Amino acid sequence: MKKYLFIILLMLCVTSVQADVLPELQTAENKAILTKVEKLLDGITTMKSRFSEFSSKDGDYMKHGDFYLARPNRMRLVYDAPTQLEFIADGQYFIYHDKDFDQVSYLEINQTPAAILLKPGFSFEDPEFLVTNVQEDLDEYRITAIKKDEPELGELTLIVSQDPVELKQWELVDMKGIKSTVGLYEIEENIPIKADLFVFVPPKD
Repeated sequence: MKKYLFIILLMLCVTSVQADVLPELQTAENKAILTKVEKLLDGITTMKSRFSEFSSKDGDYMKHGDFYLARPNRMRLVYDAPTQLEFIADGQYFIYHDKDFDQVSYLEINQTPAAILLKPGFSFEDPEFLVTNVQEDLDEYRITAIKKDEPELGELTLIVSQDPVELKQWELVDMKGIKSTVGLYEIEENIPIKADLFVFVPPKD
């Protein structure tokens, strides 16, 4: 359970900039890239997409599902069958639900890295995170970061297309070197999303 929880929390967190960028990365070019990505993420109020997740631990097996976001503080991520997992941020709690075992775990949103993306307004100036790499690669930007006080949670890379500027993918490498890649497709931003998608209905006893 913890493996999946850390992956989802980290893939939803976003990184920090300026005072919390490694000194060798503080160039005018990198600051311009980070400003573009900050503007992109700050402009997202809602999002709906499909996602694909691949882990180096799972071999050729790829998971798919649906992702929904409504800021502030609401998110839902549901895996397609046969993976019986869902994650919901309902405005107060970040909820992990393993349907196979009827297992439910709650965390307060502000106790998770997901709070950075879910809260209203976005800024790269959050001091909790450290940007360790900024790269312009062909038609995309890649921004890598760690959580300053908890690097054991892993290293996260955000992958953003250049034209148009869109969040396309996350890559997470955990402390064991296991790499998980989550790609977004069929992306729709700033559209109406029903509020009941973010209501968690606990499993019946």
